[in-house]
Amino acid sequence: MAQGQDGNHIWNGNSIDDVADKSDEDMNTIYLYNVGTKKFLNTGSYWGTVAVGFNVGMPIHIKKKNGYYQMEGPLGTSAGNLIAFGRRMDTPGYNNNINYNRVYVDRGIEFDNTKIKNPYCKQTLHINGIIDWTFTETYSGSRTYNISFNNDENLQGYYGKHYLRLEKNGYSRTNILKFPESVSSSDKNSQWRIVTKKDLKEAFKEKYASDEAPSDATFLVYDQNFSRSSNYVDKWIASGVKWTYYPNTEKAFIPNDKNYTYYVGNGSVKPNYYMAEYAGYTNANVRNVGNDANANGTVTQKVNIIKKGWYKVSCNGFYNRDRGSYMVSKLFARVENNTATISNVSTTLNRFGHEFDYTKDDLLRIYDDDDLSTEQGGKGLKTKESPYVKAGKEFDKGRYNNTVLVYVPHNNDILDIGIEIKGSSEDRDWTCWDNVQLQYCGNNDIVLDEREEDISYMQLQVDPLNSGTLILKRTMEIDKWNSIMLPVDLTVEQVKTAFGEDVKLSRHPKQHSTVKTRIEFKSVDLSDDYAIAIEKNQLYLIKPSKEPIGIEHEDPYKKQLKDERWLSIPAPYYVINSVSLTKDPSRLSNYSYGVIREPSTASTPPVEKLQFCGSLINQTTNIVPAYSYALGAKDGKWHFTQHPLPIKGFRCWIATGSEAYAKTIRFFIDGVEEDMVTGIDNIVTEESNNEIMGTVYNLNGQVVRAGATSLEGLPKGIYIVNNKKYIVK
Repeated sequence: MAQGQDGNHIWNGNSIDDVADKSDEDMNTIYLYNVGTKKFLNTGSYWGTVAVGFNVGMPIHIKKKNGYYQMEGPLGTSAGNLIAFGRRMDTPGYNNNINYNRVYVDRGIEFDNTKIKNPYCKQTLHINGIIDWTFTETYSGSRTYNISFNNDENLQGYYGKHYLRLEKNGYSRTNILKFPESVSSSDKNSQWRIVTKKDLKEAFKEKYASDEAPSDATFLVYDQNFSRSSNYVDKWIASGVKWTYYPNTEKAFIPNDKNYTYYVGNGSVKPNYYMAEYAGYTNANVRNVGNDANANGTVTQKVNIIKKGWYKVSCNGFYNRDRGSYMVSKLFARVENNTATISNVSTTLNRFGHEFDYTKDDLLRIYDDDDLSTEQGGKGLKTKESPYVKAGKEFDKGRYNNTVLVYVPHNNDILDIGIEIKGSSEDRDWTCWDNVQLQYCGNNDIVLDEREEDISYMQLQVDPLNSGTLILKRTMEIDKWNSIMLPVDLTVEQVKTAFGEDVKLSRHPKQHSTVKTRIEFKSVDLSDDYAIAIEKNQLYLIKPSKEPIGIEHEDPYKKQLKDERWLSIPAPYYVINSVSLTKDPSRLSNYSYGVIREPSTASTPPVEKLQFCGSLINQTTNIVPAYSYALGAKDGKWHFTQHPLPIKGFRCWIATGSEAYAKTIRFFIDGVEEDMVTGIDNIVTEESNNEIMGTVYNLNGQVVRAGATSLEGLPKGIYIVNNKKYIVK
């Protein structure tokens, strides 16, 4: 287990006396970890300075003063740099509830009521928030704390002693703080542990347990979430694209000048209520807006890596190219002074899904209180959200995830991470990204190669305790169906990381109980990142949306096995973090010479029996019998075999009982027939009158309208009826 963690890989925490007032940066830089939600305290929400829960934490420094503890956060505004509970008496904006009864990370200066005239303030001068905190250990030696404050402001809802409790916030990726008057000893959401930078560094390990997540390394990245008025935004170096600050003290980028194509923000440039309402939705952007000369380039940060090994780099982001443009935007991670394929990686960002519309003018203007309704504290009749805010809300839902895995070969190497834009030529071309994260995945690896002809190389890598980064050599066609069988489990997150956010996956087939000529696949639910998507040694269909790493003839990936034999894996290949090869597949009862065969289906007469099979190794002999079905290597369609055939590893086939029966078989995914000759993927019909007859499915195979006679009234999109695609505009 890692230093600072228990056997279940949960942070042990530190005594507050071991971190308060310390001079050692690794010990005095701490992160507050919530035991119940497993999230850290960070900033976001209103003004961009309200404390929230997130999967990475903000750095905090703790000092002891007069028997209490004071916490200094990462931001510094004109209101201060201490973490405090803000009262109504502490703010000039006392008529808007976003300004009080919350924890803010920018308080701690003197509030002069002779200048502000706050009617809720009974003193001329006072500190603009409750900056004194009490840390109460849940029991002696637990290193787990309830954190509380005492509020002397009466009649505003939170008088007296209150605790910090973290709760879920709907479908948002952030959690919200609540302030109960009391907490029980069993309430984990009100319990906090102190994690130091030293703990985070020591969590970097060569090997991770099979049930252990990678170590967070985002603390090595400056301004990873492009915060409002960040002191570190200039750590992101722009090349080819241009930017400048708006002429005020906010450190706000200029959005309304086409000379400046790189923009960080939410559309506002001043500390108004528009900024306050949407400060949690700031992000980074490159817009063409009529400036082709500065619409292409890179935005890069140089990260000093402390330990060699595999790193996972991720962000939320998309690109949208206007008609006539050939723009492509990528997330990249490149080790400086290194040309190895695994150390120079990139992936194309997700394409924009058009959840909202925008114009060039929407990108090229300043948003202020006139764009915010009076109900929200603004001056407008209704709220007009900027495209940046709308994109931020999509990211907040966890959408548009992008990931690469990169190998850093030496301690203290410099890793360049960022976004690259090429080919932009139209005004509405737009790339948007946020929430850059870095995770350390260790230095252990697993190799699975479709070309290997003997299972022994796999047996030598079996490890029931530890996980590693998987190098998977399985040639597949993008956006076409491919069969796959692997000796490892993969979660939804791992499948999306390797094969793309828009990957499609259908699980092992079944013969219909009464219609014996019908073979049915069902889509795998990919909504829960932590659920198992691919079960080891089972037959699946997969439609990848992401290219593998590398191109042909680049340097191969090499691994030495326990018997000192070297494997050499040519590019391209897929890279997946935290994979466990826990069992030797050759020990399965249905395994024989590299092939896993399910029992034949029960059917009368016997000629209608089917057998679902998959090979884990490269079969150079004719292992696939005649009258079988296998997916074509290029077209993603089912092909009927006239003669026995060889097959490479990690591929599947369906054996039938006779030629006559085989020719009658039809394939269905979620009830929609997959035509073996042309397939539904190649048929797109635009219907002007929307007249159809049959059951309507969406692209995920879900029934949208049964027994329909029309597409009228359906939302815009693509639908499937009677094996044809229809577009509703």
